[in-house]
Amino acid sequence: MPGIPDRQIDGQLPLSAPEAIARRRATPHFDASRPVPDEWLKRVLHLATLAPSGFNLQPWRFLVVRDARNRRKLQASAFQQPKIAEAPVVVIVLGYHHPHRTHLEAIVNQMSTLGVITPEAGAEMRARASRTMERVSDLALWTTRSTMLAAATLMIAAESLGLASAPMEGFQPDKVKEAFGIPNDHTVCCLIALGFATGEKPFPGRFGLAEVCYEEHFGQPWTLGEA
Repeated sequence: MPGIPDRQIDGQLPLSAPEAIARRRATPHFDASRPVPDEWLKRVLHLATLAPSGFNLQPWRFLVVRDARNRRKLQASAFQQPKIAEAPVVVIVLGYHHPHRTHLEAIVNQMSTLGVITPEAGAEMRARASRTMERVSDLALWTTRSTMLAAATLMIAAESLGLASAPMEGFQPDKVKEAFGIPNDHTVCCLIALGFATGEKPFPGRFGLAEVCYEEHFGQPWTLGEA
């Protein structure tokens, strides 16, 4: 199936989704001497594009930074975090505010070609998506919600292929935009470093379901126990 990592890459079999989710850590340091193979990078980015989004508008955009000089430029906009210089790849994850204005027709046409929707359903989708999106009061918030789903998918995909990742929220959005020519109708949602970790990071623990889950109403205790 297109987009599914069902074959070996450089002799490595991909992890299953549960394994990748369980193993993923925010990597503090990367091996600067090991580049990310182009094939791996392309597959990780492609898998990230399979994330869900409202009306299938796919507002995520990925600005991939590999050149060492550009990574140092990005580092200057991100409080000099060492991992930006160490990691061979840093992805600036952007959320585009207006896909309903520029890409809706292409999205509907693609869905029609694939047989996902009928022409009648396509016309209804065009009208409903345009009407709904033009009423959104905070497009930056809207695009961040969908784009962060893609960012999480990207990190799980990376882990499944044997790549370490580190999401970063410590950056100055205006400086990142200025340094890389990012227009104002895009939100800088996060930075994700990709590469090979210099060592294992221990599992820091997570709360149990009883701490984070409720049943039927906020505050109603969880009774199904742990996984």
